[in-house]
Amino acid sequence: MKKIILAIAVVALTLTSCKSTFTSPYSDSQVIEHSTQGSVTLRGTSDEIEGGKKDIGYNATKAAHKKALQQLFYFGFVGTDFKNPMIREGIGVETKHKAFFDQFWNGGYERFVTDSKTEFYDCEQKSKCTVATSTFTVNYNMLRKELENNKVLNKIGF
Repeated sequence: MKKIILAIAVVALTLTSCKSTFTSPYSDSQVIEHSTQGSVTLRGTSDEIEGGKKDIGYNATKAAHKKALQQLFYFGFVGTDFKNPMIREGIGVETKHKAFFDQFWNGGYERFVTDSKTEFYDCEQKSKCTVATSTFTVNYNMLRKELENNKVLNKIGF
C-alpha cells in the first residue's frame, strides 16, 4: 500500500512540475524605468551576431534594440505600465507596412532613442561573434505619434 501511495505522489509531483508555458522570443527584454511621462527605459539582449569587427557591435546593438521594441510593440511587459502591446495586430503588421518597417529597423527608430548604453559579450563557442545587452530610453509619445502618422496604429480614441 505504501508503494502505491508513493507512486501516486511521484506521478502527481511530476505532472504538476511539467507546466507548459509560452515564452516570447523577446522575453529577455524588460522595462527598466518609467519615471517620466512620455519616455520609457528598456533593456534588450541580442541573439548571437556574427560578422567582422567593423559592424558587429553596431549590428548587435541594433538587434538588442529591436528585440526590446518588438516586445513593447507586440507583447507588452507584464507587471508594468506597458502591460498591453502598443500594436494589437501582432508582428504581421510588419508585412502589411513593409516599407515603413524596413526604414524603421534600418535606423529610423534611432530618432526615438535618447540614451543608449550597450555592453558586449563574446559568444561562448564561436569566434567573431558578439551578444549585446543594451539599456536605452525611448521617447514613447513621439514613437506612438510616428506609428499613428504612418497608419500603423489608429489614433487614440478613433
